[in-house]
This record gives sequence, structure tokens and C-alpha cells, in this order.
Amino acid sequence: MWLLSTDRAELHHFPSPDAVTGGYAILSHTWGDHEQTFQDTRALRERCERTSENPRDLSSDKVRESCILAERHGYRWIWDDTCCIDKTSSTELSEAINSMFVWYSRAEVCFAYQGDVESDCDLHAVGSAFRMARWHTRGWTLQELIAPFLVIFVSRGWKPIGNKRGLAPLLEEITGVRQQVLTGEAHYSMASVAECMSWASERSTTRVEDEAYCLMGLFNVHMPTIYGEGQQAFQRLQQEIMKQSIDTSLFAWDDWVDTDHATPLQLQDVYEGFEKSSRNEFYLLADSPRVFRKPFGGRTVRYTPSVKDPLQPYLDWQWEMKADKRGLKHWVHRRFGPFGRIELPKFSFTHYGVECHFPIIESDGLTIAVLLCATPVVNTSDSCSARRMTLSKIRLGRSIMLHTASRSPTLRNIDSFRLISLGNDFYNLTLRLNGSVKTVSAEWRDIFIADSPPPIRKDVVPSHLCFPLHSLEPAPPFRFPHWLIGRLAQIGLELQPLDMRSYPIPGKPLLALAKFVDFVEIEKVFVILGTCGQAPPSRPPNHWAKALVFSEETWDDGADYSHDCSEHHITAWPDSTKDFGDAARTVKLSFSRCTLTPEHTLVVHVELEGTVYDAMRGRKNVEFPSHLEALGIHP
Repeated sequence: MWLLSTDRAELHHFPSPDAVTGGYAILSHTWGDHEQTFQDTRALRERCERTSENPRDLSSDKVRESCILAERHGYRWIWDDTCCIDKTSSTELSEAINSMFVWYSRAEVCFAYQGDVESDCDLHAVGSAFRMARWHTRGWTLQELIAPFLVIFVSRGWKPIGNKRGLAPLLEEITGVRQQVLTGEAHYSMASVAECMSWASERSTTRVEDEAYCLMGLFNVHMPTIYGEGQQAFQRLQQEIMKQSIDTSLFAWDDWVDTDHATPLQLQDVYEGFEKSSRNEFYLLADSPRVFRKPFGGRTVRYTPSVKDPLQPYLDWQWEMKADKRGLKHWVHRRFGPFGRIELPKFSFTHYGVECHFPIIESDGLTIAVLLCATPVVNTSDSCSARRMTLSKIRLGRSIMLHTASRSPTLRNIDSFRLISLGNDFYNLTLRLNGSVKTVSAEWRDIFIADSPPPIRKDVVPSHLCFPLHSLEPAPPFRFPHWLIGRLAQIGLELQPLDMRSYPIPGKPLLALAKFVDFVEIEKVFVILGTCGQAPPSRPPNHWAKALVFSEETWDDGADYSHDCSEHHITAWPDSTKDFGDAARTVKLSFSRCTLTPEHTLVVHVELEGTVYDAMRGRKNVEFPSHLEALGIHP
């Protein structure tokens, strides 16, 4: 790895952390628009060899100040990812990413630069700049928080404002990482896979592949970096985790419901929920760390911190208290547990999916896989944590979601679940079907489960999503640019197949609904497009449009497909632009003439504004150009 000398900011190569005599400091930060690169740093050195200047004096503010800070603390070397990795070399970039966690963990000190926090900030204040700092929201900074033993936070003015150990309780509030992990009392490897994933669930990366690459060190996984593979990187990460871990919490993602907060498991409801749900195909592996956040009002699965081994709760149940002939009680080991003979889960990849070895419940055509991971449930009587098991329902080789008839206010927007708590009594498992109660049991079996959906080119807009608005003959009244569909998908709002209420037949009105849905953030944007039939036959029909926004609270609200001629006709809008929504969620619709068929077709442009959409764009680091900028006009 390349390191910078703190006195001159010149690059020197070291084969390993141990080769750095005297140790080194390391910089953690979030990237800006104009960072000093590896090539910039080398060019500065070559220039200063001719002019006898000090390259540090000519370096960027961040490089210069970090070198001065490390030198002040007594270190001759510092590592800065912007200029210590030659990103033009794919081999060097892959090697750096695979070894980065080790270099952070072996650093003598890590300086976490908070470029949006002032030196006099009250860190603990509600809504403080430190709490809201961008550093806490980025994917790569998670490993930079956990790996180094000593992390010193520094302000915009490069003044120390606290350290990881002293701020551990506050950092737990901000990041979700347990303070025992931050203080070193508990090693991060003792946390379950799902808990580690939950730490990353609120963080974002500029490149979708980095969602996986930034977690490799945390899970001690090494794999090639292939930028351009998209979400397949996260699939590969999970596959590598499965090769070295039997932690089944990897599969305990998405919504779940506790049996204390919903009706008992009703098989009829499960069947109906599976058939009616628009999300009726579910797989073993997640497509993003975000789904470990438990959206849609589901309770977050928190894994018991005191359990060193994720299977320990199950193993504990193999012991019971018995009395001998003298009446003295003592613990004895059972040969059999609640699921038959004592066994451990296994996973192997095949052409048919993942061959899994789980305790399986089969009843009335329903297959249930018990995942063997514990969640803490607060006992109101003594505030102790009781252990529960989590199960996943699997049907026809696919995970399905449980439909619940609960009318609990906290669950009013939830109509289905992928997971449900199995409860505490594993020797008396019951299922209900059509009002009758049936006792069931689980036994260890092999089962094939699809690991992920069939590969779909998400970087290519499938033709069926846009049909028929992308034809040329006859010319459609509206056209959605592919780049705009892709830009919306980058922040999580993916286009569903167009809902054509009426087709663009000459002389007939059009009514089309474009649905952009984010199932993780629980956000929907409907763009309704139409032509008004009230125009005279000799004139082209009037184009009209409107946008509707939906959140978790309004998810099930119906959509009004009618239009008001005085409000929704595009020709009446100033500059063919109009805002819809509110201050939290604003959709700005703009239209321009299509260059291919200007007499008939308007091109749709969408901008997302407001506090909620700004946060979504910020987490994904996605910008939306204005209507004029999209047309290549820069005022």
C-alpha cells in the first residue's frame, strides 16, 4: 500500500502494515468534488523536484492538513484513500479494497474528519451537526468506524472534538453499532450477520457495487471487485459469507411480525396472502443491506447481544433439569431437541438453488423453515430478554410472506410478512386452518430454495415497462426518456409496467399510469398522463398530466385518475412546468417537444424535491438536472 510522508506528502510504498516502522495514521473522510488523486500527488512531487518546493505546501487542503495533524501527533506516515490508491489500475484498486479493513485495523490512530461539523459544536445536542454529519451516512465509513482501535473525530477546522471510546453511547444512537463493539468490550465478529448488516442498512454508496465491497472486511470476505456488475456484487458477498458461516440470521431480512402482536399463524391467511400479494416471489438472499432495516412498519429483528454463537439458543435447549434417585436436581444433556436429533444447518449452491439443511415443518401444503436465530423480547415483568426463534415460510422452493388479519394500529399498513416469530414452546407448535388447531412438529431435512431472482439486466430498461409510449408509428402522445427512468431507479424508485387504462388510438383519449415504487423506503410516485377528449376533432388532443405521491401512511390510498381541464392541461402551465405534492415530497413535472415526432409527442421530465426526496437523493448521492439542463440549456 502507498503511504504519504507527513513532512512532505510524498508517496512511499510498503508491502504490509508491519513494514511501516513507527506505525502510521490513517484518514477517514467523505469525498468531495475535487479530491487530490494518486496522479496529482506524483505530479506535485515531480514539479517540486525541479523547484525545490515542499509538495505538502502545494497539496489540497485536506491532504496538507491531515499530514500536519498526523505529524503533530508524532507519526511519519499517513494513509489517505483519495491519493494513496492508483485507481487507474484495476489490480491495485481491487487489492486495496480487499486489504483496506486490515490497514485501518492496524493503524495507530484514525482521524475521522467531519467537514460539516464546527469545532464548537455541541455533539450531544438534539439535531447537532455531529449527529447529522454526512460521515455517519456513508457505506465506507462503517468499517472506518469499527476497524481502528483509536478513532479521533476532528472538526472542519481540524481540531479534535472527541474519540470513539468516549463517544460510544452517542455513536450507538447515531449509527446503531453497539457501544460495546465501539469500546472494544465486544468484538465485532461476535455480532450476528444480520446485526452487522443492519449497521449498514441506513448507509449509502455512490456505486451500487460498493454496498457489498465496503462490507467485505467486516465479514472477513475476499473476492474480486468487478465494477459494472451492479447488485450481483451483494449476491456474491452473501454467497461468500455462507461458505464460512452457519449464521442463519443472514436470511432473516425484510418484514416480520411477533406472535404477541398479531393473530396466530393461520394457514388460510398465508395462502390468500401469497396469491394476492404483488410481491409473491421471495428468495433466500437479500438484494441490498437496506432490507435489514425492516421497512413497512415491521419490527426490527435485533439479535441477542449476549449470545456469542448465533446457534447457542438452540443448543441451550438440549439441556434440562432432572432429579436423581436422591431427589437432587442436576442438568442432563438430551440426545434429542425440539426438532429431533441435534444437527446444524448446512448450505451448498447447486443449479437448482441453495440446498439448505433446516428444521422443516410441513402441514397442509405449507412448508416452513426454522431459521434458528434468536431475537430479544422484552419481558414486562422483569425486563429480561427472552429468546425467540425466527422462522421463514417457504412454498414451492420460494420464500413467501405471511398474510396476517391483525387490526393492530401499529400493523395497519402491513398485509404480509416474510418472517414470523415462532415463540418459545418448540415442543408444542400449533397451526390453525379454517378455525381448527393442529399440532405440528419440525424435523431436520434438506430443501432447495432459490437464492435470488433470475438475472435481469437492471441497467437496461425492459421494453415492456415503457410500451407503448416508445413507439414511432403511430406517434405516442408522451415519451419517458430511458435516462430518466434509470435516474429514478438509482434512488430506489423503479418503474413498474405501465398501466394503460386506454391506448393511444388516433382520435381517442389516452390514459396511462406510470408507477415508480420503492418498497424499501416505502415511497410511491404516480405520474398520470392523458389526452383530453374535449378537443375538436380537427385539432390535436390536449395533453394533460398530474403526479400523486404516496408514503407508508398513505400507501393504500386510492389514485384519482380523473383530470381538471383548468388545472392539468399542460398548455396552461407556465413554461410547461407544474409542482405536485407538498413540502416533504414535491414532484415537478415538465414537458418539451420530442425531436422525433414534435407535432404529437411530449417528453416527460421529472424532478424530485422536498425534505423526504432530498434525503433519498442524498443517501444515494444522485442529482436530478433541471428541465433546461436536461435539454442541454445552461442558464
